[in-house]
Amino acid sequence: MEEREALRRCRAGDRDAFAHLVRRHQASVLALCYRMTGSREDAADAAQQAFLQAYRRLETYDPAQPFRSWLMKIAANESIALMRRRGRLKEIADDEALNRAAASGPDAHSLVELAEDREAVRRAVAALAPRYRTVILQYYFEGLSYQEIAERSGLSVGTVSTHLFRAKQQLRRLLSEGEVTAHHAP
Repeated sequence: MEEREALRRCRAGDRDAFAHLVRRHQASVLALCYRMTGSREDAADAAQQAFLQAYRRLETYDPAQPFRSWLMKIAANESIALMRRRGRLKEIADDEALNRAAASGPDAHSLVELAEDREAVRRAVAALAPRYRTVILQYYFEGLSYQEIAERSGLSVGTVSTHLFRAKQQLRRLLSEGEVTAHHAP
């Protein structure tokens, strides 16, 4: 069954058609939830909630937009909500303090050079505020463009650019100062 047909049938109340969409997108939704939560159990819970929310809000989906983007936005939001409910989100400084931290951090090294240890990178990404974590994951791990991230998140391209810049600066600081190690979870 083609995706457009499955969506049409879902809107007509066909639950089997939605099951088809779940099977089609389950791996990518789980992968995104895992990257955001860092836990297989939490990822499974967030993915389940994402599909449930997508089904409940199917009438709000705009068929002119890619279904996958709409679904992944719901999955990202559900991952953030789950971490917030479980007390796993850390509050971050206001934008001015973040700018000062970014300005004082190193700028001569790339993210890859700063973090040969993949676990340190994963932990550093997990330590980011949700708005920054989301753009980092979408840009580097999903390979989305600024425009695609903006469309998916409802942000302007300029805001996406700013979030990505600040996220990279914060990651550089975390990794270069050794604030995140394989033995120290954020």
